[in-house]
Amino acid sequence: MSLKIALLAKDMHNSVLPEAYSYFGKELGLKVDFHICNVDMNQFDEAVGTMRNELDGFTVTMPYKVKIMSYCDELDESAVKCGSANTIRVQDRKLIGYNTDGWGMMKFLDLQGVGFKDSKVTMVGAGGVARSIAYNLSISGVKSVDVLNIFEDETRTLVDEMGELFTGYELNDENLFSTVKGADAFINASVLGQIGYPDYKKLQFLNGLNKDGFVFDVNYSNPQAKLPAAAKKKHIRFFTGKAMSFCQGIRAMEIWTGSRPSDEAAARFIETMI
Repeated sequence: MSLKIALLAKDMHNSVLPEAYSYFGKELGLKVDFHICNVDMNQFDEAVGTMRNELDGFTVTMPYKVKIMSYCDELDESAVKCGSANTIRVQDRKLIGYNTDGWGMMKFLDLQGVGFKDSKVTMVGAGGVARSIAYNLSISGVKSVDVLNIFEDETRTLVDEMGELFTGYELNDENLFSTVKGADAFINASVLGQIGYPDYKKLQFLNGLNKDGFVFDVNYSNPQAKLPAAAKKKHIRFFTGKAMSFCQGIRAMEIWTGSRPSDEAAARFIETMI
């Protein structure tokens, strides 16, 4: 059995997805036909139409995660709650949209023996990836999530949609110190630390994490980012978003085929990639 899938992007030339889907396909006994489809905005309609008629499903990356939603015939709760879709199932030429960003983070951490049940979490960011992480936190049994962000409207929207376990704060040093104190996890789901963006100026707030607490940073492409170095220096468990995209592929394969690669297979693949 073969699986015809693709990545819908604008300027993506170096992706781990071809290797990931090929690996997961073999685990499920499938021959995977995967290609990266870079299209400009004026080619978007035609590209989606072709995928609707010829593929079993496709992955969507920026800047098209929000735009693709209006082309979907159905939206899973994950896409609705997150306000974007990154995984599309094609069924009888109908497009069904899902969001697997936050699921990928949760799965990766689960494979590392890390969970969120009854945890107090501090998260920086309230944009697209942050919303997906927040949605998955909201259904994980978490105790509370403090969200710090620069843009008040963005923060308020996330908190209102995710429910009473979420509290929003302005992103500043004082609020970082107060919210991280006694927290079990600190998540950077913002652009802070990415190449070309500002970085954290002070990281003493990490001292407030619980003894067994950990740090997760969605960013991983900037070797000069301050958060990883600070966590390492303080001997705090630290994880990056590099494996997040690998694990999104686990959920995507389940959406497209109805079968999920085993945790053992996923763990073996992650070991070779991080």
